[in-house]
Amino acid sequence: MKYSWLSVQMLASASLFLSRRTTTALVSNSIWKRPTLGQKPLSTTSRSLQSSSDTEFDVIIVGGGHAGCDAAAAAARTGAKTALVTQRLDTIGELSCNPSIGGIGKGHLVREIDALDGVIGKVADEAGVHYRVLNRRKGPAVRGPRAQMDRDLYKAAMQSTLDNYENLSLVEASVQDLLLDESKNANMESLAPMSTDIDAKVGGLLAEELTSQNRKARIQGVVVTKEDGTQVELNSRAVVITTGTFLRGVLLLGHERYSGGRHLRDSEEVEPPSVGLAQTLARYQFPLGRLKTGTPPRLDGRTINWDACPAQPSEIPATPFSHILQFHGQQPPMIAQNKLITCHQSATNDETHKLVLKYEDTLPIYDGMDGAGNGPRYCPSIYKKVQRFPERNSHNCFLEPEGLNTDIVYPNGMSGPYPEDVQLKIMRSMKGLEECEIVRPGYDVEYDFVNPQSLTHTLETKSIGGLYLAGQICGTTGYEEAAAQGIVAGANAGRAAGAAARGDKPPSPFIVGRDEGYIGVLIDDLVTRGTSEPYRMFTSRAEYRMSLRADNADIRLTRKGMDYGFVRDEERIACLEDREYIIEDRIEQLRKFNLKVPEWAERGGNELMGGAKSSQKTGQKKSAEEVLGMPHVTLKAVEDIMVAVSNEERAKAASKDGEADATKSTSVELPQAITASPQSVHDTVEAVVKYKNYVVRQNRDMESWRKAQGVRIPPDLIYDQTTLPTLSSEELEKLSAARPNTFAEASQISGITPQSLIYLHHYIRMRSRKREGKSDVKKVSYQKQN
Repeated sequence: MKYSWLSVQMLASASLFLSRRTTTALVSNSIWKRPTLGQKPLSTTSRSLQSSSDTEFDVIIVGGGHAGCDAAAAAARTGAKTALVTQRLDTIGELSCNPSIGGIGKGHLVREIDALDGVIGKVADEAGVHYRVLNRRKGPAVRGPRAQMDRDLYKAAMQSTLDNYENLSLVEASVQDLLLDESKNANMESLAPMSTDIDAKVGGLLAEELTSQNRKARIQGVVVTKEDGTQVELNSRAVVITTGTFLRGVLLLGHERYSGGRHLRDSEEVEPPSVGLAQTLARYQFPLGRLKTGTPPRLDGRTINWDACPAQPSEIPATPFSHILQFHGQQPPMIAQNKLITCHQSATNDETHKLVLKYEDTLPIYDGMDGAGNGPRYCPSIYKKVQRFPERNSHNCFLEPEGLNTDIVYPNGMSGPYPEDVQLKIMRSMKGLEECEIVRPGYDVEYDFVNPQSLTHTLETKSIGGLYLAGQICGTTGYEEAAAQGIVAGANAGRAAGAAARGDKPPSPFIVGRDEGYIGVLIDDLVTRGTSEPYRMFTSRAEYRMSLRADNADIRLTRKGMDYGFVRDEERIACLEDREYIIEDRIEQLRKFNLKVPEWAERGGNELMGGAKSSQKTGQKKSAEEVLGMPHVTLKAVEDIMVAVSNEERAKAASKDGEADATKSTSVELPQAITASPQSVHDTVEAVVKYKNYVVRQNRDMESWRKAQGVRIPPDLIYDQTTLPTLSSEELEKLSAARPNTFAEASQISGITPQSLIYLHHYIRMRSRKREGKSDVKKVSYQKQN
């Protein structure tokens, strides 16, 4: 058994623990001092590592962030003996940046994780104090549930959840390195192998990915440093690394640089980076790169002029992340108790932008991108916004309170690691913030990531058997993307290691297909295309987004999780079965209910049936399903008519029944009453009916696209908004730089969505036909659907 040791200096630095402030009071407004490292007091909740059984596990999860939490829970649900190892148990579940969960694309991921019995959605509902559904005015496919968290409640709920999780131990220690079997035997097999007895593809996974021919080692555990400084070997069949921003992390504030993965909340102090793991990955020739992310300054809410900032209250009733809560018609606990926060909105202006550009020379010099840093394109710093969009004179800033019992406010959209005095000038240039005070300045963190093309679709590394990666280490950004990877890595590690420990045959891999969920889109994008910048989920990345809605995540994925053995919650399964039955029953009810077109128009208005022409269709009947499929018609409008007709028919029948009783003739049977769909299925019923034809078109487009992979792209094609107006600036920029020869090559470029490639294919086909002189070809209009 071999493992690579750190140098004395690095080991000493990495094993230091940090003191934690015991007060939640606001820190002073003075300029920060350089962060210091201190000795952390012994945690009362850490698990001891004294007996040999405490050092033997099936699966070890490294890191207690969002990827680590859902990875640990998923592995434990498979029945594997699991340990989550982290430097500090009291930071498990910490919301390091934005105090919110969900959003466009991201909310879909949270709902899918919940459908697989993951923890992020449940915990978010425990701590949610402000809920909104984004894109509510658009189609159901792109609506994104989002909620603001109370930071303290979220962390406490996550720690409580994991502390009582079956098959899971929480270990407080610093992971220094991996235990690896580096034997020179050919075809190094993992101690937790996966079955390769599968078809050519399983949700996009090539069977040969699971073979061991390219492996250089296999995992046997980790080396950790305990509180007392002693080192212990923890043995396991599988390890999942979820180090977030800690992999050789460097924090940046102005021109200051100092080692660390992040600052402790409301503190000057930092948590040390993970250096040894980065060195081991480099030694095994993993393709490493540098990414950065940033967090804005925190403001003292008592110094904000709230009256000058438009309010954004929570939606009531709230749309929870939990399918179980939604099915039972229950509200998240804080919402039910009317414990809410109200967010507000401010915005930058010309003066703000002048300050942002004036002090650009005070910004950090990064390791990546020739000093410019490689940050998230879709969550840019205020400097990048002003630089990238010089024509805009304003950018939104959302003021989000961090909890019920704190005055700290998170100014969403205002990250920028300027020196603190410059940050204060920038913040005070905005409306409502003229006298604000900074509690803690914003900063950036730059860290190593592994090109995810070195992973399989199970998130196991190709070169080290039994080693899995999940979260920001794979090049993503965001809590939700991290948790989504965590649940897949944890489930596969747990299934494989648990089966090996029991002596069972290797299990088949758990993989979510691109047509099954956003989780599948996320992982397939990462492992097939890689990423050159922090990856964020959007609905536009999913070619099957008509079918992949937030409202039907349980129908798509819960049974799959049951089949793979890590969804076992009986209440969740019962809710799914009941919901499936109700949805089927309601759609059947819509199919059977018919009225003549004029009666539909009379009861719902001409617009319900397409305008004045509806009066000409005197004898034609339409079902409720057909009417609901028309534009601008809602399920509520249709069901209101159905209920009214049903009540009228029952009243007539009851009247006839009364007459029958008077004449002592045969009684009249009352027709069955029609009721409106319950809220727990309303959105799904409406979406299934309204999207039925679009789904058929979506599948037809995808079949056509699959046949077009070998089609050549004209070398003289100009990639600009005039030629290709539906493509994003990112896509045009990347296509112009790469100039792919075929659609197969174009599909491998990170950031190019399948829907955009379909549009490009239609455009090239039209151009080709026009140049061939086929004047009879009609102009094809192509529009992205919601």
